[in-house]
Amino acid sequence: MRHLCILLFLLLFTQDLLYSQTDITGRITDGENGQPLPAATILLEGTYRGTITNPDGYFTLPADSLPAVLTIRYIGFESQRLEVTRQTPLPLQIAMTPSVTELGEIVVTERDPGLTIMERVIARKQIWRESLSTYRAEAYTRQSMSNDTSIVSILESSSVAYWDRERGHREVQLSSRQTSNMSEDQNFAGVAYLPNFYDDDIQIAGYDMVGVTHSDALRYYQFRLLETLQMDEKPLYKIEVTPRRQRQPLFEGTVWVLGRDYALIEVDLKPNEVVSFPPPVQDFDLYYRQQYSNYGGEYWLPVDMRVNGLIHIGVVGMQFPPFRFSQVSRLSDYEVNTALPDSVYQAEELFSKADSTNREELTVEPIPLSEEEQAAYATIDSTQTLEEAFKPEGFLARMMEREEQRERTGRFAGIGRIIPDGVDFRAHFNRMDGYHLGLRYGHSFSGGSWELDVFGGYSFHSEEWDYGGSFSRRLATLKSTPVHLLGGYGNGTETRFTSRHYTSGMNSIPVLLGDIDYFDYYRNEKLYGGLEFRRLLPLTDLSLTFNRELHSSFEPGTEMNYSLTGWHKERRLNPVIEEGTLHSLKMELAVNVATSNYGITGNREFSLSTEWSDDALGSDFSFTRLDAALNWNLNTFYPRRLFANTLDLHLSAGTSFGELPLQRFGAVDGSLSSFTPFGTLKTRHGRPYEGNRYWMAAAEHNFRTIPFELLGLRPLVEKGWGVILFGGAGYTKADGNYPAGLMVTDGIHSEVGVSLNSIFGILRIDVAKRIDAPGTFIGFSLPRYF
Repeated sequence: MRHLCILLFLLLFTQDLLYSQTDITGRITDGENGQPLPAATILLEGTYRGTITNPDGYFTLPADSLPAVLTIRYIGFESQRLEVTRQTPLPLQIAMTPSVTELGEIVVTERDPGLTIMERVIARKQIWRESLSTYRAEAYTRQSMSNDTSIVSILESSSVAYWDRERGHREVQLSSRQTSNMSEDQNFAGVAYLPNFYDDDIQIAGYDMVGVTHSDALRYYQFRLLETLQMDEKPLYKIEVTPRRQRQPLFEGTVWVLGRDYALIEVDLKPNEVVSFPPPVQDFDLYYRQQYSNYGGEYWLPVDMRVNGLIHIGVVGMQFPPFRFSQVSRLSDYEVNTALPDSVYQAEELFSKADSTNREELTVEPIPLSEEEQAAYATIDSTQTLEEAFKPEGFLARMMEREEQRERTGRFAGIGRIIPDGVDFRAHFNRMDGYHLGLRYGHSFSGGSWELDVFGGYSFHSEEWDYGGSFSRRLATLKSTPVHLLGGYGNGTETRFTSRHYTSGMNSIPVLLGDIDYFDYYRNEKLYGGLEFRRLLPLTDLSLTFNRELHSSFEPGTEMNYSLTGWHKERRLNPVIEEGTLHSLKMELAVNVATSNYGITGNREFSLSTEWSDDALGSDFSFTRLDAALNWNLNTFYPRRLFANTLDLHLSAGTSFGELPLQRFGAVDGSLSSFTPFGTLKTRHGRPYEGNRYWMAAAEHNFRTIPFELLGLRPLVEKGWGVILFGGAGYTKADGNYPAGLMVTDGIHSEVGVSLNSIFGILRIDVAKRIDAPGTFIGFSLPRYF
């Protein structure tokens, strides 16, 4: 009897508890033709809770208790208000009635009514946004990727989304689910990356775009009233959005404004054609749809976000299938002007995963899957990888596939793989060594604390062996600064001056084809040791070394008179150097210095080196040498574009004190054959300028596709062709006696020019005119992408 009484008590007095979290399900259709209405909004009255229908018109909305009142809205249809009780049969079948267009007469004036309407939207937004400081919402997101035939993956997640007026968006993923060909570590489905079109500034694909409700939106957009409907006994305005500025990244499409409230109800927008990417991207499209509700209050908040995109990538010889992307997100259960946890804003990342993320089932009710998505979940298995789904076609793709196959089986598998990993070929050609062939072996040990590099090779003309090696050993870490012991020995041919842009290997090709040998050469037996402090400051490395070198000249008149073609330009004599033993102390400081990219991207880096040699060190030479270089890149025009117009600067200089030997002279680079990267004097062909004092300054401004956009040449714009203006100047001086034939400037060598950038996506054509003397030059270099 006691247990029966308890059961009766529960039945009589806790019915709300038993019926809590009832899932209200249903389908919404067009009452005239029965077609489903996708993305119809269903709001739970008296709460900040809502959802949308899937492409087949189905929805699921959890209610804490019954009865509950739903409000159903869809643009172009009369809104419905429906009470759901425990007796209401589920799923609901809701047929919407089309609304009647108001045919009120519009007075045509010079000022379109759409402008006035959007002015009021912007003014109202500034009022209610002023008192909106934070919100927290539950979010559900589903992302699907498709090729040209079918869905290839699905990612789902439930998360908590945060917004702070000062600190921006953050999101924490609580649970996730995905097709079996995707791992949970690859599931970053969320809403933090997506725009809220009520924001002033919106980030799209790296572009910084002015929103349609920005306080300056009327300077950037034209708004035109297209149609007036009725919703909830209020006028509903359909307004066309078009950019006023044709070279700014902006949106185009339509927005729906609820009259009297002057609030956005829905936006249907896409980025304009300025939002594009250079080759190999051939096609790029994005479409955004977003709906809003005030949930009976004063703040207009996103109900959803729907994104559809297409990216097509390809070059001659290799085409990838179209990459189609679709995302739908729902935001619900808002908490407005609530305290947000500081912990979610401690990290810079917009998106993070909770430590206890559920990997098996979603913690919120999802938007129902479409029939196609249900089929994808049922049929996609772990073997159906994205690499297979987006496998490229074409002759280049087949070559890459064969190369990957060789890598998997071993490049030397046919001879029993007798050459171990870490071994590379060394090869070059110049007028003193002739053909040089050798091997290099690099390896790291003990978790990277030891690094070893050894090399050896033979030069067939000079009949000299090159050999040596170097090592690096991590000694300790001082206040997060790793300290490494450096050392090495080498005996071989070296270039007499150091180029900032070219290597002896690069020089081999034009020399073999008959062009001028860019470098001069000498033999050097070198032993060095020292310390390197890595990340002494952010992005800053410092090294201190002691060097012992034995310098010797090649025998005069032994230059090799050979080229592959049998015809070549005159091989100049290789100058004799000052022979002797050089002992020196050297310090090198490098700030954000990376391997040369030959002008493909702009850099922000600085380097400084100093070398001191004196008879007190047992050296046959006595000098002090200083060298410095700076590269800097900054945006100029159209900064809201992903690829803004940029200005690149290069400055380098060097000086010396004492008797600097010829093999320590500085150089101002010219063009290597017809190759003319940024930071060289393009009209100085085939050889650099040298001196114990020198400086070089270069600048170029990348206008990207803007000139062709101004001329209306859309085919060139779509191919990514751009225009670069450049200029440069250099000066060298050689104090004291120096050999005949040493090239120094006669005054200041200066030049200007223009480049066509990204020709066919792989080439840049440079046309330069010398200013201080007659001379023009046409060359090529790698395209500047960033």
